[in-house]
Amino acid sequence: TKVADNYMEDLCANIKVGDRCQVEPGEKRGVVKYVGRAENLGPGFWVGVQFDEPLGKHDGLVKGTRYFNCPPNHGGMVRPDKVQVGDYPERDPFEEEEI
Repeated sequence: TKVADNYMEDLCANIKVGDRCQVEPGEKRGVVKYVGRAENLGPGFWVGVQFDEPLGKHDGLVKGTRYFNCPPNHGGMVRPDKVQVGDYPERDPFEEEEI
C-alpha cells in the first residue's frame, strides 16, 4: 500500500508550532517544534516534538536533515494522529512520588 503524499495533512490543521502537546503511546508531554513533510521518514505529514524529558531519539536532526533544534534525546518525529494539543503543563517530577 502506497502512502499518499498528503497523508494526515488534515490532522495538522489544529497543530501549530509552539503548542503544548501530549504524545501517545505513553502520554509523553512536550512542545510542537515542526509540522510538515519529512521525506526521509516517509510520505505524508509529520509532527516534530521536543519532549519535556529525555524520551526522544534525537535533537531534531533526523537522517541528516535538521527539522528543529532541541536538547539531545528530547526530539521525536511522530504522526499527527499520535499528537494531542492542549493545556498539557510540564509535569512536576516530584508530583507522583509519595514520601
